[in-house]
Amino acid sequence: MRSLSPVKKISSSLYQGNNPKKMKIAIEGCCHGELDKIYETLAHIESTKGVKIDLLICCGDFQAARNQIDLQSMQVPAKYRKMQSFHKYYSGQKIAPIMTIFVGGNHESSTYLWELPFGGWVCPNIYYLGHAGIISYKGLRIGGISGIYNEHHYYLEHFEIPPFNSASCRSVYHTRKIDVDKLKMIKKPIDIFFSHDWPLGIYNYGDMAELIRRKPFFKQEIGRNLLGSPCGMELLRHLRPSYWFSAHLHVKFPAIVPHECNGNKIKLTKFLALDKCLPNRDFLQILEIVESSPSTTDLSYDLEWLTILNSTHFIEKLSENDIVDIFGNDLKIPKNFERTAPTQLDKAINVAPYYENLQTILFCKKLKIFNPCISRDTCNKRTVNESDANPEKIDSGVERENIACPETFRESDLNSKKSQCTSLNKNSCLNNSINPDEIAIDEV
Repeated sequence: MRSLSPVKKISSSLYQGNNPKKMKIAIEGCCHGELDKIYETLAHIESTKGVKIDLLICCGDFQAARNQIDLQSMQVPAKYRKMQSFHKYYSGQKIAPIMTIFVGGNHESSTYLWELPFGGWVCPNIYYLGHAGIISYKGLRIGGISGIYNEHHYYLEHFEIPPFNSASCRSVYHTRKIDVDKLKMIKKPIDIFFSHDWPLGIYNYGDMAELIRRKPFFKQEIGRNLLGSPCGMELLRHLRPSYWFSAHLHVKFPAIVPHECNGNKIKLTKFLALDKCLPNRDFLQILEIVESSPSTTDLSYDLEWLTILNSTHFIEKLSENDIVDIFGNDLKIPKNFERTAPTQLDKAINVAPYYENLQTILFCKKLKIFNPCISRDTCNKRTVNESDANPEKIDSGVERENIACPETFRESDLNSKKSQCTSLNKNSCLNNSINPDEIAIDEV
């Protein structure tokens, strides 16, 4: 939806029923820290169209910067480092008017997101899905994965620890195979999935000619089948969600992906990529969908996902019944946000390089899993040097030892065989689309 233009809706037939109650979900492309503008636009839609937005999904580049230290961890040239408006929501000066969930992109304040590897509240009413995650909202299963694809870091663990250097502040937002593998363990249907990166080859299922007309600099990569994330397409084919939303390339692009199914029934995934938050850009879309559990307005954990996390990170293995006993029958996500760092509005100048977040501590304790954010003094996870984290200096496909924290040994139980991603030309991960809208701040 272009800024402040008539609202467009995607109708859903996910659920059938007599006069079912419908909710409206707003999908937003690249946030780039413009929370105030996004919420103002949604408020305008609500007041002029007489609708109520129930949920906002942001597809990355959220930029949750609490203070100047957070801002320095954002991988952009200095002239683009601006506090924007998130710190007001973190400090409590403002409250997000709509329940909001997001995944990370490639222009994030990674110091804060590092505290929440399994997800959590970044401020009241705004929830981060973590490296990857699945949650439930009014009966809908919503999943997501953070970051962008880079072959050179794909097979590594999450080795980065704040304070990040000039290399690790890039590698920290690269998608990892361990998270893709966990999502590929999902068996039950997913209603909505979202990512920052586009799935590789998604342009084959939409109006490719129009995409190239609008973004002619994509033509070469499309011709070589290098535009997008190969692991994103792996997940799309495996999960077969009803909807998949992305951002990153700053252009609106719809597509419909058919899936082979047993019998004559065809399963479709409706894909939509959206632009960044700027005037006269297509950065918002409203999805109208039937509620399957209208009685609750809270976010809930997903039992299958919790079981997968326990099986891959466990200190003590739990059954589904054990998890329900611990988290409660409704699996409601507790609203236990607490500030861990001073904000831009605080006068305090003593800001630590990183913090241990109580949400992560409590979540790991309840689920009986290792906490990857334990103190550096009690964890041998090494901090890489410049050459270790520089994509130009890492040989693709070389076997590497597990990088220190105990949970990495549990994750090694996942399928370690190289996925279909290995067929990708390794140079593609170093040369994401040369998009004039982003060339000044994208990694090159």
